Amino acid sequence: MFDYNKDAGMFVCPSGHMAIKKARQGKKDNGKNQTYIYYFDVKKCKICALKNGCYKPGTKTKTYHVPIKCNDYQEQMKFQ
Repeated sequence: MFDYNKDAGMFVCPSGHMAIKKARQGKKDNGKNQTYIYYFDVKKCKICALKNGCYKPGTKTKTYHVPIKCNDYQEQMKFQ
């Protein structure tokens, strides 16, 4: 389970390593959800004790995606 560190504005993996970069993906203002992508240091993932099920050998990046709800969804959540 990835945890969010609100002071740093980044996610932390189950073994305690913080994301090194955050990016936004998706088109803006088209009614669809955008996504925040958090990038982790693969060098740490390769030697991590919890890499089974989290890191696939040979991959160049380790990412964690979090959807950003568009305005339509936020209005619906307020209504409910």
